[in-house]
Amino acid sequence: MINKDLIKKLRNNRSWSQDQLAAVSGLSLRTVQRIENEGSCSLESKKALAAVFAISASSLDVDTTAAEVLALQQRGRNYGLAGAGVGLVCAYIGITVAFVSGDITASLAGLYYGGSAAFCGFCCAAIGVFANRREQKEVTI
Repeated sequence: MINKDLIKKLRNNRSWSQDQLAAVSGLSLRTVQRIENEGSCSLESKKALAAVFAISASSLDVDTTAAEVLALQQRGRNYGLAGAGVGLVCAYIGITVAFVSGDITASLAGLYYGGSAAFCGFCCAAIGVFANRREQKEVTI
């Protein structure tokens, strides 16, 4: 796999069209389009692009560790939001059972519903803020 975003960036920095990159590198236009869309190419195509951009062929490789970290962060965010949602549903069930059984009044149940929803909203906001800060920190490092 090749870093398709880096190829696009390098091409755009030189104000080249895909057709111009194809001509300079000796690749076909379709090959350049496939590389920029899918990120897959042969070793020969990678070497041709590296020579055109005057960089090493290995610097065009996809950084799999960054992609894996991003996937783990996304999964953690999803689990956090799912946990907040499940917690809210469980709280609503508990409050409803207590209200139906007569253990709490309607006004107290309403207060508990509102408090639970506010707490869930706060948790979701915190998850979003901390996840964004962590992503920004990873980008700057």
